[in-house]
Formats: sequence, structure tokens, C-alpha cells
Amino acid sequence: GKASAQVHGRHAARPQPTADGEGEADEPSGPVNWHGMLDDEYAMTFDALTDFLSWAVPHWGFTTEQFPYGCWWLHGDIVEEMTSWWTMWQAYVRNPTAHPADPSVFHERTWNLQQRLGATYQGRCRHEHQTIARPVVNAPPMSTP
Repeated sequence: GKASAQVHGRHAARPQPTADGEGEADEPSGPVNWHGMLDDEYAMTFDALTDFLSWAVPHWGFTTEQFPYGCWWLHGDIVEEMTSWWTMWQAYVRNPTAHPADPSVFHERTWNLQQRLGATYQGRCRHEHQTIARPVVNAPPMSTP
């Protein structure tokens, strides 16, 4: 059936990479939509993302002010940011048909990502995970005819 858990609620323990490296050159095949993903697809995709991040985040030198190393999977916004970065890696660097200038664009966008995360995440989980209360979006009341 369809997965109903939210991205940040699916993993209580730190995910472990299945293998070293940055994933397959052809995965993912496009943007990743975590919402409503089937459980088995979610698990495979999340494992591949974890593989990539375990290699790439230290490789590009993300600081603890830019990335919550100990609890990133508990932050839906960080998961989405890093998923986007991962798909960009696949398209701009791992893609055999990428334009020769694409890796340069990837590096520029990586720098932008580091700056953005430094401004939004601000190292709030350097010592331990900090949960942020998020407001609930209420649906408007249904009007009756």
C-alpha cells in the first residue's frame, strides 16, 4: 500500500549506507517525490540517498553548521534539500550525456546549498537533535450547498 509516514518520521535510528560510493549513474531517474512513495521504493531510494550522502557530504566539506550529521534523516527539510542535491549530482556529474559545463554548475549550486543551509539550519543539532515545532496547516471548512 501507499506509505503514510512522513519523510522525517520513517527512520528512528541512523540509517546505514548499503555500500561505499555515490550510487548508480542512472539513479534516480528524475526528481524524487517522497510523498506517497510505496514502502519498498522508499526504502531503496532512501538507502541510495544515504549512500550518496555518506560519501558526498564529507567530500564537499559541509560543516556542522551546514548539515546535521547525527540526525539529518529526522529533518524533512534537510532530506528534501539533500535529495535535490543528489538528483543534481546524477544529472550534472554522473550522467554520461551531461554537458561538459554541467559539473561546474553543480559545484556552484553546491556552494549555494552550503550557504543556504548555513543560514537556515544554523547548526541547531550540533550537540543533540533539536526538534522544531511546525505549525499545522488546516483545511478551510467545507461549505454545504
